[in-house]
Amino acid sequence: MKRIHLILFALALAVSAHADTSASTEPRAVVESVYTLFAAGDVDGFVALMAPDIVWNEAEGNPYADLNPYIGPEAVVTGLFARLLSDWENFTATPNELVVEGDRVVVFGRYGQTWPATGQVLDIPFVHSWTVQDGQLVAFDQFTDTAALVATMTADSGAARVGPDSRANTHEQVALLPADRNLVRPEDGVMLADGTLLVADQVHGLAALAPDGAKRAFGDFAAAGFVHAPPERSAGPNGVALEPDGIHVLVADIFTGAIYRVNTESEQVELAYQHEFGANAARSDSSGAIWFTQSTENSGPDSEARMFAAVDMRSLDGALFRVPPPGADGSRSAAELKVPGMAFANGLAIDEARGQIYVAEVMADRISGYRLDVESGELSEGRVVAELPTPDNIELDASGRLWVASPIANALLVVDPDSGHWSTAFYPETSEHQALFAEWQRRGQTGESRLELVGPDMWSPLPGLLTGLILTSEGGPIYLTGLGDTLVKLEPAQ
Repeated sequence: MKRIHLILFALALAVSAHADTSASTEPRAVVESVYTLFAAGDVDGFVALMAPDIVWNEAEGNPYADLNPYIGPEAVVTGLFARLLSDWENFTATPNELVVEGDRVVVFGRYGQTWPATGQVLDIPFVHSWTVQDGQLVAFDQFTDTAALVATMTADSGAARVGPDSRANTHEQVALLPADRNLVRPEDGVMLADGTLLVADQVHGLAALAPDGAKRAFGDFAAAGFVHAPPERSAGPNGVALEPDGIHVLVADIFTGAIYRVNTESEQVELAYQHEFGANAARSDSSGAIWFTQSTENSGPDSEARMFAAVDMRSLDGALFRVPPPGADGSRSAAELKVPGMAFANGLAIDEARGQIYVAEVMADRISGYRLDVESGELSEGRVVAELPTPDNIELDASGRLWVASPIANALLVVDPDSGHWSTAFYPETSEHQALFAEWQRRGQTGESRLELVGPDMWSPLPGLLTGLILTSEGGPIYLTGLGDTLVKLEPAQ
């Protein structure tokens, strides 16, 4: 039932004309309708009561207050209700008393909900403060027993494990490439038709790796304005993706906002687009449009520090953008903001056969999906595809599955975007990592700083923090990329 509710919430984003305009617009009647509609599962009606700019705040200390304030129905639906209805079972909110003063309605009631990891039933009081103007909900503030809420969610249940089948690795490590570990921040990469691996390289922009591990700089990035001269200016080549033509590669710079386009046949490099903030990942569709993610509003000399600050404490300044196809003269117009308010938007994948685009939100622990009209660039039917720990770069395989690098889970995961089910392809389990992962989750629920947890014990025995992957042929090797000095080659487990 909760998945049905979630789908209905996503579909309800665009309906405001749907509301029963004959109903009373008096504040008390509007708020009474909220609980009646929610109890009946009429989420279309509930969302239609929200003002376009509703400001929603969860109680201080509530794990779901991490993204406060939720502004607008979309933020409430995708940022709050998607998580709430996925995390809990048998959720109810029963009002017992309403107090009305002007446009303010205060509701006293009780929550009932079950934490599925332990089966514990939580029954706690709440106070909801609603503000109603012109028959619409414009503000919400929650007060509840957050200590009991946190205690229930962090109870020892084994929930800190990477996944339900985290021990069932389908792949195993067979080698490091190159063996002499001479790469510099190889965050992401692709394989060319001749077997050459192209990986992000902080010094050169891209590095080419031959099958035997021999490395060389690939392309003249300096001619396109690439500069890595720390500490004054650091480059951050991050996402690397092949275009549909199989010839060109896009490289997004998470520190400078540059998006480079590389011809892999001539090794010519051009600056395809310059964003005002860091660009995490970029992909083009068959129309020639470029889609890219902004993780946070980082720029200038402190760009790297600002980026990691957004990893430490969640913010909602991530976004998905689209740069329209080039005009007749080859120039591109300004990027269009397609999805704002994302929690560290990261990897993205485009499945044109199914008309879908997927975006990883690291700090929301989810992959979001949207129906994509390639020619118009319009998105619709937003939904949470899967909830899983810290998804970073993602890749689409031939069967439509998503392969996901999870840096904090230190694992390679596989997602079925139709069902939302995910499994573990590779996880080098250590007791040290398990303890850190559990503490990361606990601090996330309580709003504490977490960046200090990221260190060698978080990624060991891998060479660095896992951020991406390179898929090859079906059943062929997979290469893990990251913030280390080499790639990890995986083969299907025997």
